[in-house]
Parts: sequence; structure tokens; C-alpha cells
Amino acid sequence: MKFYLLPSNKILDFIQGLSRKGPVYYSQLRDGNTHLVRFDPDKDFLPEFKGIRTAENIKHFFLPSRSTVARYPDDEKISAPHQVLFGVKSCDLRGVDVYDRIFLKWEPIDPLYKARRENTIIISADCPEPADTCFCNLVGINPYAEATADLNFTEIESGLLFETFTKKGEEIIKQFQDLFTEPDKGDEKERQMIRRSAVQKLRAINEKQFRAGLAQAVEQVDEEKVRQARDECVECLSCLFSCPTCYCFLLADYKKGKNIERVRVWDGCYYSGYARVGGGMNPRPKFDERFWNRFLCKFTYFYQYEEIYACTGCGRCNSGCMAKIDIREILWQL
Repeated sequence: MKFYLLPSNKILDFIQGLSRKGPVYYSQLRDGNTHLVRFDPDKDFLPEFKGIRTAENIKHFFLPSRSTVARYPDDEKISAPHQVLFGVKSCDLRGVDVYDRIFLKWEPIDPLYKARRENTIIISADCPEPADTCFCNLVGINPYAEATADLNFTEIESGLLFETFTKKGEEIIKQFQDLFTEPDKGDEKERQMIRRSAVQKLRAINEKQFRAGLAQAVEQVDEEKVRQARDECVECLSCLFSCPTCYCFLLADYKKGKNIERVRVWDGCYYSGYARVGGGMNPRPKFDERFWNRFLCKFTYFYQYEEIYACTGCGRCNSGCMAKIDIREILWQL
């Protein structure tokens, strides 16, 4: 494995170079949380790479909450912008992995998602300081990227230590090779220590593992446990809309001038009309059933197809929940 060191005094130059082709979004600390903000050469560049994932998921960049997917009768092609996501954490990469499987691997392929994916450079960052809400290690993810991103870096004392995962990533390194230097063994050792420390912190936070056969246990859960799990839920839907792997959507046609626009919007399985079909029938009329559908979708159905959980362990569902329902506690009790 080859590493590339971007010295601390060259990070801004790298960002500026990337921004010449399109917007660059990088993680920045604001009001106690990290957020992906758009790089602006006229504003102070204040990156924050040591914190956990951003408060918002990165789903917005690939599947906007509301987007026009077609126009009729004029067959106008919907374009996808070139963009760079800089400082994405490993848990959010699982979300991209899920989208890739749904919208690129399964038929039919989604052409708009494909265009956005191809026009997006993903540069991920190690997560050295997991929070109490983090549980990526329970769903088979490490606090550092191993795939999916184009480039990944570890922030060390002398700068950012990069590695490449894709040809796109290799081309970026080649394009900006004058900014990079050769790391030494000490840099690589520091990276190993940072990663080892992060893994140990996660193990301390999550002392218990999920049970073996979790997918089957979720599918066979009894009604009483479901009722207890959802007892304090107020249906705010924060867990669904903050989740980086939820991909359900609705399509609707609207008249705009002389044309008709087909618009895609996010859907959520907690909505009362989520499963309703023509004629008004609803296979999930009770909230208990819709509440547990979230667990079935992420830990049973997707696992049966792809052998990975459609959960990233990012902890956003816990952080945003008005009732502070912890998905780990529910799954530990199965």
C-alpha cells in the first residue's frame, strides 16, 4: 500500500485546486457539531477532521430530498453537478455502498443517481474520536475507510496521510503530485496508533455485540417486544430522515407551464400512508408494524439480499430522537 503525505501548509492549496472543477464541501465545526460546508475562497478555511460524522447525512448529495427527474413533453436531460465531498466518515460510506447496490447493481439502474455518483469525488477521513452514540463496529464497519471512497486520509501531526482506493483517486494524486511528499515510517506508525485507539474506544463504548442470527431474530420478534420498543416514539421521523441508508421515495407529476415535471421526494415508512395501495388497502395499518418495518428493512431484508446491514452505526437516529430511543438497546434485547 502506498501513502502520500499532504503537509498541513498545503491543505488549502489542495482544496482550492479541487474547487476549480466544481464545489467542494468539507467538514467544519459549528455550534458543537461538524457540518459539510461549501468551500468559499473569500471566507476563512476552518476544517475539522477529528470529529465524528457530520450532523447531516450525505444522502442529500446523491438523492436530494426533492428533485425533478423528468420533464414532459420536452425531454430535457437533467444534469448532475461535479462536486467533491471532503472529510466524509466511514459510517457515511456504508450509506453510499447501500445506494450503489440499490440504484446501480439492481435493475433498473437509476440514471440520475449514476450521474451524480460518477460526478462526485469522495474523500473520506478517519474517525479518531468516536462518540457515545457511535456503533459502527457493531454492524461490521471500522472507524476508517477501507473502500467506496476515492481517497482516504488520516490526520496526523505533520498533515494528512492519504491512500487511494479508485482510479479516480489515483488521478487526483497525480494531478496534484507537486503538493504531496513522501511520508516516513513514523507517519505510518502514527496512523496505525490513531486507528488502533479509535477501535479500542468503540469497543469500550459498545461492550456488547449484537446477537448471532440478528436478521432472523428481527424477523421473528414477538408483538410485545415491538410494542415496548416503539412505546415512547412520537413519530417525529428524525431517525428516518437523518439515516444515511434510507432510500424510499415517492414520484409525483406536477404541471409547470406547458410541461409536466416528475418529481421525486423522500418517503418514510412511519407515515400512515407509506404502504397504502390502490383502493385504499394498507398492509401495515398499525404504527407498530410501520415502526418495526425500519428494523426489518435494515437488519433482515437488506441483509438477506446483500449480506450486510443497511445500518451504518452512525448514531444519528439516537442523537435526533426526541424520545432518545437507542436502536442498540432494542437490538441487544432481542
